[in-house]
Amino acid sequence: MNNRHKMYLRMITQSFWHRLSRVIIASLSIAVGAATLSGLGLVAYTVPAQMSKELRSYGANLIVLSDGSQSLTDAQLAAADDAVGDARLSRAPYQYTNLLYNQQALQVMGTIVDDAWAVRPYWEIDGELPSGPDQILVGENVAELYRFDVGETVGLTEPTVADGTAKRLTVSGILRTGGAEDDLIVMSLDTLKEFTGGVSEYNIIEYSVNADETRLGALVDDIDATDAGMDAEVVRRISQTQTGIAQTLQTLIWIVSVIICLLTLISISATLNAIVSERSREIGLKKALGALSRDVMNEFVGESVLLGLIGGVAGVAAGIWIANFISLKAFAVQLDINWWVVPITLVFSVVISLAGSLLPARRISRIRPADVLGGE
Repeated sequence: MNNRHKMYLRMITQSFWHRLSRVIIASLSIAVGAATLSGLGLVAYTVPAQMSKELRSYGANLIVLSDGSQSLTDAQLAAADDAVGDARLSRAPYQYTNLLYNQQALQVMGTIVDDAWAVRPYWEIDGELPSGPDQILVGENVAELYRFDVGETVGLTEPTVADGTAKRLTVSGILRTGGAEDDLIVMSLDTLKEFTGGVSEYNIIEYSVNADETRLGALVDDIDATDAGMDAEVVRRISQTQTGIAQTLQTLIWIVSVIICLLTLISISATLNAIVSERSREIGLKKALGALSRDVMNEFVGESVLLGLIGGVAGVAAGIWIANFISLKAFAVQLDINWWVVPITLVFSVVISLAGSLLPARRISRIRPADVLGGE
């Protein structure tokens, strides 16, 4: 750093020191804007993603059916998995049939139970998931109707053929969902195949996918194009809710951010205009001693950049704290800090500071020494 640069920095720091109260006020104005912008930005980045995960607890947002009377096969299941790719959070295939209990037909759902619980995390189970081939879950309504309880054995028979397979299965848990599953018996696909004796067949495949409505629509097209026998559909109730909440939140944050930027700019302009006006005699004296308008502008630009950096650093630190507080208290999620918010906020702070000081600095740099020093 040469002497010229040292003198430049000394002039700026001396100017700050002599107007410390004004500098603090201007820095606080920038810090408030920077804190608001960085805080809302982090919330807008973190909360929609977390809310999307929370909405996954309401069930699948993409289903695949057969487009005819045939059931889906393992090959079609693999093709659908390939089409969904990395967007898949969880997936479960289901096969439905009827079995007999004491000559009464009971609807049975075969599935990969662990995968089904991942897709349908709203399941409440009194007991535990089936851990063996001869264990089943019994829906709450079925359990009440036939007085089944955890640990009891239930004899089921395949009804479509004479001397169909009959097995006694143990109830590992009572399933409570408030939905259609309450009227079902749930067992593993392998257990169900012992009754049906057939190959793996699925009536429906459910996916929980990490994607917005547009991406889900594209996945539906990909699955439909993969196999003519599959018909993929978006579960609109879930996807529209997810997209609507995310868009509403982000729109609200953008509107508030723009308003904050304008208010910050007005506040900074008023404060810096007052600071510049106070220095008219000082600037006039400098110009009388040979300073050029360009030198005066450079000094104000340097002061504005330093002011923006000071306010920006304080603001981004406060913004991260605010965003973490809002995330924990309002949304009960841990803040996922995107560190790009730091340079973006600093650039914003410097730009706002420059924009607020540019007009008054330009005006004062053109001042004529005789106009302000005439009375000296």
